[in-house]
Amino acid sequence: MQSCSLFVWYNESPIQTDCTRTMSDAPIRFVHLADVHLGFRQYGLSERAADFVRAFDDAVDYCLRVAPDFVVIAGDLFDSKSIEPSTYAAADIALERLARAGIPVVANEGNHERWFRRGERSWLWQLSRHGRLRLLRQFDPLSGELQARPWTSERGFGAYTDIGAARVFGVEYLGARLAAHLPEIGASLSAVPAGGQRAVIGLLHTGVDEAVHLGVGGVTLDDLAPIRAFTDYLALGHVHYEYRLPERNPWIFNPGALEAHNILEGLMGEPSEGEGRVRGLYDVTVHPGRPAEIDARFRDDVIARRPFRRWSVDVGEAADFDQLCTHVDQAVSGRLELFNEPPVIELRLTGRLRFERIHLDTERLAEIVRATLQPLHVRVTLQLAGDRRRSAAARYGTNVRAIEREVLEQLIGESPHADEAPALTAAALDLKAAALEGQSPEALAQHLERRLG
Repeated sequence: MQSCSLFVWYNESPIQTDCTRTMSDAPIRFVHLADVHLGFRQYGLSERAADFVRAFDDAVDYCLRVAPDFVVIAGDLFDSKSIEPSTYAAADIALERLARAGIPVVANEGNHERWFRRGERSWLWQLSRHGRLRLLRQFDPLSGELQARPWTSERGFGAYTDIGAARVFGVEYLGARLAAHLPEIGASLSAVPAGGQRAVIGLLHTGVDEAVHLGVGGVTLDDLAPIRAFTDYLALGHVHYEYRLPERNPWIFNPGALEAHNILEGLMGEPSEGEGRVRGLYDVTVHPGRPAEIDARFRDDVIARRPFRRWSVDVGEAADFDQLCTHVDQAVSGRLELFNEPPVIELRLTGRLRFERIHLDTERLAEIVRATLQPLHVRVTLQLAGDRRRSAAARYGTNVRAIEREVLEQLIGESPHADEAPALTAAALDLKAAALEGQSPEALAQHLERRLG
């Protein structure tokens, strides 16, 4: 028997009382993953889909080696709401390995896999019903009502689940509505009677504005206050690079994606969107207390990833297309290096063309790269002088939202609807955000009608 402090939730606030109990003070260890994106066929390549399966298998291998108390997946285990049987099988096999080892897996739904139509079920629900993982969400998929019930395999979902000394709650992807729902979610969870749990871990699939500088955040630190009162560790997903907040005594952690979801994420060392930012998983140990002591070890060295490279060629140095081909061949030959497997390569053309653009044969340039390096895929991109996006990027840096807004306003300004350019631009950006949230075509049409009405 030993003396301790027990926290119970009463009237939405934790209250400390003295007690004596036999509960062990052993730390709680778990592995935090996010944005696995099984089923993603980048560039339509089956090899890239296999890369994402391999990355998840590597993460599972790591979990089996370190034997944590449980694993959390903070959204987007799958890349799509509708997946192929082989994708489901890959997830099922990997999760079965953890189940055989006695390691529970807890997950919530991300924007890629969640259905927004009432009554629709995600593939995570099917895995949850089969006991492969525990799906957590706050709103009942049938009634739409907030529910604070524990997870059961029969129901296939729950607001929270208790694993040993840890209580884990999860919130499904809510997009721009998340901030408005957090106060009622916090109140609902606070009303759940405390058991013998000594640490609370939360799962959200969202960005946090203070860490995301690309105009694609979601909530602020202040928005998270309603759940901060009872949460020791907040496990995030959605943003594909690693960060933690706040700077001192962090309690919010985002590990990033396991594999590169686009070529920018695969590149390293360049100061642009997604580049040079690490991604991987967290191996977390929580030492219960008020406040809890968190040891979150970031690991980006346990996942085998496809190599990505970007090479730039200045088209202004070529008087004609044949000369440009020679420059590309020389640039590629000078970049020879050993790869463990065929890389994905982006050939970026910069500068100002000195010949007619109609003579610019990007497929022939890609073939020069393929002949020399035998890569998995070659992508030729144009960043030529006078390009609208490039000039906007020079002013706004990595603020994608600002770049999109300026380019759209310029394009609409050149159309017969120039007088309505600001309103149409705002409507287009709002419609894009709603589409990324996975809203139905009917909902998108209604949204657009309200926006322009």
